[in-house]
Amino acid sequence: MSNRIDELTEKLKLKPDQIFYRFSLAQAYLDEDNYTLACRELEKCVQAKPEWLIATLSLGRTYLQLGKIEKAKQNLELSLELARKQNHDDPAAEAEQLLKECNSSD
Repeated sequence: MSNRIDELTEKLKLKPDQIFYRFSLAQAYLDEDNYTLACRELEKCVQAKPEWLIATLSLGRTYLQLGKIEKAKQNLELSLELARKQNHDDPAAEAEQLLKECNSSD
């Protein structure tokens, strides 16, 4: 594990409800291609903040990397809905593209 992961893990021990530490930890896991642990942390982010578009989109993208197509679709569909609701065009376009990838993987 990297120093960044160790640092964030320690910070979360002190402040387990600090959602931005958790998201940063997920990103650190993604940087090391550890998609399983990234999903674990991203799931916690989405549970804590269901309207958090970037966490939901990241979770969908990561599940797609793991080949967990149904979970990817669920999160990407939610991401698309949130992006439209929050007027974010680029994340909406990304979610649409990733959903196409999911459908071609079926």
